[in-house]
Amino acid sequence: MTLRGLLFGIYFYLVSVLCQVLFLPFLLMPQPVFRPFAGVWCWLVLQGLRWIVGVRWEWRGLDRLPDQPFILASKHQSTWETLSFMLYLGYPAFVLKQELMRIPFFGWYLKKIGSVSVDRSAGAKALRTMIEDTQAFLKAGRRIVIFPEGTRTPVGSKNRYHAGLVALYRESGYPIVPAALNSGQVWPRSIWRCRPGTIVVEFLPLIPQGLKRPELMKRLEGEIEDTCARLNLVNK
Repeated sequence: MTLRGLLFGIYFYLVSVLCQVLFLPFLLMPQPVFRPFAGVWCWLVLQGLRWIVGVRWEWRGLDRLPDQPFILASKHQSTWETLSFMLYLGYPAFVLKQELMRIPFFGWYLKKIGSVSVDRSAGAKALRTMIEDTQAFLKAGRRIVIFPEGTRTPVGSKNRYHAGLVALYRESGYPIVPAALNSGQVWPRSIWRCRPGTIVVEFLPLIPQGLKRPELMKRLEGEIEDTCARLNLVNK
């Protein structure tokens, strides 16, 4: 635990509880009208991280993001990217595990802003549902954020990249933009261990349609992991 992490952790939970209670009446609003309220919570948390902990962030490769809807396949090391992508990428729809939707209050908000929930126990049915829900969001003009490893990974670690992304890539018809980052260096899984530093997100060259599964997975995993290894040197 760090002193800054302790102070930020207290701030994070106080702000989260306060916003979840105050924003309850707004759950009755239409989805597009409600999203900015979710943005308020994200902004407050990120400002606390900036001023209490001393974390700064940098975006690289923004010119690689297409104007049309796309699928962002990102490394996942921290809570930071879920908040930042929500706020800075125009309220994309996240692909997330269904268990999160069942959390009181928090799950209600995830459902309200529009998320793609995956029931990992449902097998092939879950994959089909994920593809259908994702296509609906893309056709409505929303960007999609998916974490190919399915969970947060510590800095320098790697989990298996799930093949569900391949089905999503084939069926959606939309391009994939890989993203690498180093957020786990300053905001690891334990919020109480936050420390000062610079978070860098780097958007990598777009992966067009037409690649076969082995080529897609090799390119996606190789580019993300190689770039993360480079970004992990930023705060050392």
